[in-house]
Amino acid sequence: PWEDKSTETINLQPGENLRLAMLQRNVALNDPLAQRYDGKSTDSGNCGGSAMCRTCAVSVIRGSELLSEPKINEKKIIQETKNVSRMRLSCKTFVGRGMKEGELVIQVNPRQW
Repeated sequence: PWEDKSTETINLQPGENLRLAMLQRNVALNDPLAQRYDGKSTDSGNCGGSAMCRTCAVSVIRGSELLSEPKINEKKIIQETKNVSRMRLSCKTFVGRGMKEGELVIQVNPRQW
C-alpha cells in the first residue's frame, strides 16, 4: 500500500521458495507491523528466512492447493494471527505442490491493508 501498487503479476516455477522468489522479483516483503515470534523488536529487521520474525507472512487469497503443506512449526508461529487459515510464512512455503500449475493470489504485508 505504501508504494501504491494494488496488484503485480509474477511467474513462479514449481519448487521455488515463495519468499526468495518474491524478493528476486522485487516484491516488497518484510512487514514492519509484524509481531516477531522470537520476542525481539521489529527494529531488528527480518530473520533472513528462519521463520522467527513473521515479517514475510502473506495472506493466500486463492490457490492454496498450489503451495506446500505448512509444517508444525509454521502452524504454531502463525496461530496467533487473524485469518490463520489464510496466512503463510513465505520463507517456509514452496510453490507447485504436486507439480500443479495454476493461479496463486496472495496479499503481501497483510497487516498494512
